[in-house]
Amino acid sequence: MKRVSFRRLLDVLGGLVLASLVLVPSATGLGALPALGTALNPGTGVWRLSADAGTARSGEMALPGLKNPATVSFEDNGIAHVRTGDDQDLFRVIGYLHARFRLVQMDLTRRQANGTLSEVIGAATLEVDRFQRDLGLRRAAERDWAALGDDNPAKATLQSYSDGVNAALRELRSGNRMPTQFAVLGYEPADWSPVDSLAVQRLVGQKISFDSQAPLFSYAEKAMGTEAFKAWFPDVPENKQHPYDKGPFKKLPLTPLPQRSFPDPGNGTTKASAAGQTKPDGPLALGAGSELAPLLERLGELPNSGMGTMGHSNSWVVSGSRTESGKPILSADPHLPHSLPSIWYQLEGRSPGYHFSGVTTPGLPVPLLGKTDDFSWGLTASQRPTTLYYLEKTEQGRPDEFFSKGSWQPMTLLREKIAVRGQSDVDHTIKLTSHGPVMEVEGLTAAVWWAGTLPNDNLHSMLKMLRARNIQEFRDSLSNWVTPALNFSYADRHGDIAMFNAGVAPQVDGHPPTLPLPGDGTAEITGSIPFEALPSSVNPPEGYIVSANQREVTGDYPYQYSTSYNWVLHGWRDGEIVDRITSAGKLSFAETAAMQSDWHDNNARQLVPLLLEALNGEQLSGSEQQVVDMLRGWDFTAGPESLAPAFFDSFKNRVSWVTFEPWWKHYGVKQNPGEYLLPKGPDAGAWAQETLRGTVLGWIQHDPDNKYFSLPDGTKRTTTQVLREAFHQSVKRTVEKFGADLNGWRYDRYQRVLFPSLLGISALDVGPMPWGGNPRTINTSVGTRDDDAGNPLSNLSTAGPTWRLNVDWGTGEANSIFPAGQSENPMSPWYANGVPVWMKGQFWPVLEGDAVKGTSEWRLRP
Repeated sequence: MKRVSFRRLLDVLGGLVLASLVLVPSATGLGALPALGTALNPGTGVWRLSADAGTARSGEMALPGLKNPATVSFEDNGIAHVRTGDDQDLFRVIGYLHARFRLVQMDLTRRQANGTLSEVIGAATLEVDRFQRDLGLRRAAERDWAALGDDNPAKATLQSYSDGVNAALRELRSGNRMPTQFAVLGYEPADWSPVDSLAVQRLVGQKISFDSQAPLFSYAEKAMGTEAFKAWFPDVPENKQHPYDKGPFKKLPLTPLPQRSFPDPGNGTTKASAAGQTKPDGPLALGAGSELAPLLERLGELPNSGMGTMGHSNSWVVSGSRTESGKPILSADPHLPHSLPSIWYQLEGRSPGYHFSGVTTPGLPVPLLGKTDDFSWGLTASQRPTTLYYLEKTEQGRPDEFFSKGSWQPMTLLREKIAVRGQSDVDHTIKLTSHGPVMEVEGLTAAVWWAGTLPNDNLHSMLKMLRARNIQEFRDSLSNWVTPALNFSYADRHGDIAMFNAGVAPQVDGHPPTLPLPGDGTAEITGSIPFEALPSSVNPPEGYIVSANQREVTGDYPYQYSTSYNWVLHGWRDGEIVDRITSAGKLSFAETAAMQSDWHDNNARQLVPLLLEALNGEQLSGSEQQVVDMLRGWDFTAGPESLAPAFFDSFKNRVSWVTFEPWWKHYGVKQNPGEYLLPKGPDAGAWAQETLRGTVLGWIQHDPDNKYFSLPDGTKRTTTQVLREAFHQSVKRTVEKFGADLNGWRYDRYQRVLFPSLLGISALDVGPMPWGGNPRTINTSVGTRDDDAGNPLSNLSTAGPTWRLNVDWGTGEANSIFPAGQSENPMSPWYANGVPVWMKGQFWPVLEGDAVKGTSEWRLRP
């Protein structure tokens, strides 16, 4: 059993982030390479030798397996447009495109999902492979592929996509043009299979929905006791909320969960290489002095990136009654880590049965967000728990048994060998109870029940969705969606808007599923919330629906749902979006697109007036009076030119610190092994700190006499005293950090944005550059560290909106942008060409059909 310590907030997020995008390919036939050194710098060395260093050139080429000729047109920005005369040809060409532009990404992604990174990297990724083998994405993918019937369109789609990938592989092999990184690593990727796509699909879900919140917050609950814990961390956050489903709610019988079968361990051991590649000879020559040395550290941290906890995405739909065009508008922007190469590949696909424009994830054949001729859709993560932790009763003398339902039961043991480059294979035993694999997470050994390994046919749901013609067909396509739990926003040409929550929602009688559960049989899952009772909203009278990771339902919801510590965002972004929509009059397409770049801080909008009121009559120093004057004139934007965010960044933390830190000590709450549950200081963020922002604001607004404003020794404190103390401390701290001259507090002097190469080589990064925003603004900025290159005054943002989409069904306008590019090659004009457009708040038009002109074109023949 292994201990997984989830240390860094960004590395444990969620979303659709493919953190295994760690290499940038160069299509060249160099064979084995020496130490690369400065050859990795952009503009020199191997990149210049790449056939993909420029843009795509027009020409004719063969794509074996096509039923009819097809074309791929490329805009000047690299966006691809695929036209085929057969539906399966469409997915075959998409596979071919992904492999031509993202082959290294695809191979390392499937290796992470399969638990076979160590085969080509070495011992540095052994814990990654153990983690993934335990979790069982590959086992689930193989089971689901075997269950697909020949009449299921998903089966043909997966096979066609794989055929397209493999056609590209054969082309690259025969032309000696395999990406350079495979030569550096000393292996060639195996052919792609439908099971690989299903494993990648589950990896995407893992990074959205697999979390460690239950063991993390169990440290606080155990020390504080149930009463205090619930007061601090209620189900519904204490400050004002904007659930998109306000009821009345249906109370329906629970739906049985899909039955998860565990494999028969048999008598032998399984093959070490799940994807079928061959272990290279000799160790990987990436020593500490190599410019590729960061690769080992990055890949070695991949278990952390498999946790979905970031929780940042926006989507809103506005009905025609509120728009200038008289028809609905949809806006969507998933917030994930920035990366070069891009985590998205954007395209338009057209065939007899499909027409869509959107973003795909390399490895998967269909778009995850986008539009068709009839509707547009977006996604946000729903943070209700789908990862449950069972504390199994075991005894030292019974190492492979657990006690449940009154008797000792045998664990299922799966014995595997993990191939490790440069050394002998490593034996690994997976232990499964009736609840799931036994793992150690945050110092807690538990059997982990995760919805992500339940049987599912999500690809079939997506294919049905892409063929939907109206709101009912769209909703019907989601009825069998299993995981991850998502909110699907919807707007169509008929005038309808909607939001549907989809995915299993496990229910446990008598126990909160958000904390570790007893494994003795008294806390079994009794079923799932039926799809018909999950949160939804269709054409609401207010004329808009907003999802920004807030709790989707009110406290009257009749099922177990999320809590404030499930990483439900506490009303900041959704509150600001609602305010903007309701104050806009008739919303224009330009206005909704501009909202995605908005930096107003809704937490500051609510908290600062309460502070100013509390300071009435307080004796202030000269610096403190300057800060008060500045706050009185602040419009609550965290824009680059703003001065106030330098103060508020400290104040928001100090309010929680002053209120709760004496009580943390009183209860003796211990820090988690990863050291991110509790703040390490008054200006530090932490999981508990973030949750408590909503709690303390709600108390200040509605419960100013709450007992926790006073001290544990009985010393009485009022909310006014707490706010004043936090103010004095924050001014002192900000002056110490940025100087007494408020002009030195300009936000863009320390707030910066970086678009990193996940190879870890700074020469391949874009940035850092002056920026704005924070985790609470619509235009989200999230960082992994508080300093940049040793500069203590710098806050480096490395995550935010990774794709922005806007669609107006009245004017027919649609635009999008992502802060990266279509190509993995840093010498390609398509490597990071979206970054400056994105930073300016501008967009590329979503072109379709005859609007795509004057481009290069591939003419594909069978």
